[in-house]
Amino acid sequence: MANQLLTTDMIADRALMRFSEALSFIKTIPRTYDDSFKEGEPAIGDTLRVPIPQHAVVTSGRVATPAPLQTIIRPVKIVDQLNFSVQYTSAELALDIEEFDRRYLSQQVADLAVTVEANVQNLAAKSIPNQTGPGSAAQWTQLAYANIARKYIMDNGAGPSTMKMLMNTSSETTLVPALAGLFNAQKQIEVQYEDGVMGRASGFDWTASTVTPVFTNGAGTGYLVNGANQSGSSINVDTGTGAIPQGTIITFTGVVAVHPQTKVSLGYLRQFVVTADYAGGTGALQIYPALTVTGSEKNVTNSPADNAPITIDQPASATYGISMAYRPEAFAFVTVDLPELSGWKTSRRQFDGISMRVTEGSSLINDMNLTRFDIMYGFGALRPEWATRITNNPALLTPA
Repeated sequence: MANQLLTTDMIADRALMRFSEALSFIKTIPRTYDDSFKEGEPAIGDTLRVPIPQHAVVTSGRVATPAPLQTIIRPVKIVDQLNFSVQYTSAELALDIEEFDRRYLSQQVADLAVTVEANVQNLAAKSIPNQTGPGSAAQWTQLAYANIARKYIMDNGAGPSTMKMLMNTSSETTLVPALAGLFNAQKQIEVQYEDGVMGRASGFDWTASTVTPVFTNGAGTGYLVNGANQSGSSINVDTGTGAIPQGTIITFTGVVAVHPQTKVSLGYLRQFVVTADYAGGTGALQIYPALTVTGSEKNVTNSPADNAPITIDQPASATYGISMAYRPEAFAFVTVDLPELSGWKTSRRQFDGISMRVTEGSSLINDMNLTRFDIMYGFGALRPEWATRITNNPALLTPA
């Protein structure tokens, strides 16, 4: 019996399966095929506005004190459209899908998936306002940093739910052997010994990725708060010099974190992440979370004083690797339907919360087929405070 000729639907279904298999971080966070972008043609920069629940203001006694209604919005933004194309003769359409997959799909779809994965991991890391770890000068060899990361996540209201840990591979190299002598469940010891990975420990499901971000601090130094009683997502600064890039972690002297529900001091400085590149000098520094001293979203004990020093985590111009601890709901990944290309055979398919467009054309003169694979994706940091970055020196690979 002759092979059935391959169709764009068959090719698209196999490509989507391979794409999903190649993901690591994206596979662990909510993924949705979203038709909300269907009005008109989707475009890079289009944004969905996702509402986030407001915290309560709990009062004591018989008299109610209603909190002002506050609409908290987080954007999910279309980031990019990526594609690749393959060429093959019409005779090769008679291949079975397994052989076609081996020749044309598996490697190139994996390359597309890893490119999307790297971009999304970088966006996620730059949105996270919590950071711990041995830093730019040392290896990660102590499980205690995972415990600190988990504390930050829970202190920000995430609760003791399923959490994930995505290590960079240099941390996996140094952390797994460092824990060999510690007490672990027999099942986890087997995973660590046989597969060289962490498995589950300290409340996290652990995995590793080769495309975790490497971050370089700017040359910013000596910055002070310019004016007392400031709050919000933009803080005026002066005196300092040097650039502060997006993704930098900072603290303000005297500004202590509070529990998001009880509003009681947590005893340590609230960390903030810089959300836009800052060129340097006097100006306004954009931060997340918004510095809030009253109301249902209060997150600090007080505003910074005038001329309060601003501390940048890790030395100026230091480069460090980033691993990420997170509750999956901290982030969202979306893909959207791309419009069909007029005059060409097109399949738009969805699998595992991901949409892909596959378009096939041909050259009569050369007896060649061209198939193009496209994905348009978006990302949102919905609750990035439910995540923590763990830093290390990615160049130090000698086991402890």
